[in-house]
Amino acid sequence: MIWIDEGAAGAEPVTLAEAKAHIRVDRADEDAGIAGFVRAARETIEARTGLVLAKRRFRLCLESPGMADLALTRRPTRVVVAARIFGEDGVPEDVDAATIRIAAGGSALRLPPALTGRNGRDIEIELDMGVPTVPDMLKLAVLHLVAVSYEMRGAAPAAMQPAVLPPLVRGLLAPYRRVGL
Repeated sequence: MIWIDEGAAGAEPVTLAEAKAHIRVDRADEDAGIAGFVRAARETIEARTGLVLAKRRFRLCLESPGMADLALTRRPTRVVVAARIFGEDGVPEDVDAATIRIAAGGSALRLPPALTGRNGRDIEIELDMGVPTVPDMLKLAVLHLVAVSYEMRGAAPAAMQPAVLPPLVRGLLAPYRRVGL
């Protein structure tokens, strides 16, 4: 299962103004850095929880799926936009996206028989994903990560932020983490 992020994220779960108010910064000369901290915090939370906080499109690439029910490592799926199956020669063939059902509140897909059990046939599915509204606990986690990143900006480069995942943030994320075997 390979995920390809197809585009820029929609609105961040926390605005620049909210982040600046939280860390008590009034001037505008650090806006770009703080916006980067917001993006990095969102990406960190998405990676740890599997929830897509900023609505956007993903392409899911699968190698010969054997089962019809497919649990997703990212969630929730809002719409199946398109699907294609690749022949042995590598030529794609479009599949009716309506035949792929969204299950388990957007956490799983049910594939039609035409896409499962076909040895050596890869498929790609384009999905619109994202939570309808970001829970307040996750917004607070973003704000706290932004604050930590802002404080650590001299100790770790921007590309390494957030450099620390504090216990408070781990606690805020715990109810949203998917636990599996």
